[in-house]
Amino acid sequence: MLARSLRAISPTKGHEYRESRAKRALELVIATPAALATSPLMGSLAMAKRLEDGGSAFYVQERVNSVGESVGVVKIRCMREDADSNLGANLTHAVQFGEDKDPRNTRLGSFMRKFELEELPQLWQVVRGDISLVDIRSAPQYVFDHLHKECPDWVGEWEKAYLEGEGGLFSLNSAISNQRKDDARRYHFDMLYSRKASLGLDLFVLYRTGLRMADKLASKVRSSTRRIKSTGCQNRLK
Repeated sequence: MLARSLRAISPTKGHEYRESRAKRALELVIATPAALATSPLMGSLAMAKRLEDGGSAFYVQERVNSVGESVGVVKIRCMREDADSNLGANLTHAVQFGEDKDPRNTRLGSFMRKFELEELPQLWQVVRGDISLVDIRSAPQYVFDHLHKECPDWVGEWEKAYLEGEGGLFSLNSAISNQRKDDARRYHFDMLYSRKASLGLDLFVLYRTGLRMADKLASKVRSSTRRIKSTGCQNRLK
């Protein structure tokens, strides 16, 4: 019944849906209140980042939009200011170490990357229409260059699918894959989204993303609880 209702609201799928008013309406309905609600947190994290090392609070990364041009995507800075000088590290560190354990992170940056808080400012860019809330994950030019070199068998098809929509803040790949930062493994989920994109699929991506974040938070709470209990037991033994 839910699937039929969603198809009645927005019967288009694939490329037509990615350019539809229904998709844009969903983005505004979700991103606008989310951006307003999290604005105090964005401000607090930006101020804390500024105080942590005296550097800039925000970082702008140029990513490719639907016409092949660059669009600045804003993040709260979570790495050292010289971190972007090594493109090889950009492509491998998040996969090799994990986002929150990337050695280029600052202490606050590791916390933000664990819960993806550095990306909160992008909610305002969704409202503005710079990026989509859900689509194929937006990528910088160096990812395109890397894929053309390392994955020539499928990069042309992937690039065509990418350029049919605006890069997304969330994606099917990031909602499902355990290796969401591994660009060489994104092909199947990205191509599936490009063919099957729909109102229902966007809601599914948001639902799975919410579950993933809730699991991270629950894991953090369990870890903190175990540490507190362990400390208490050691104090009693003393």
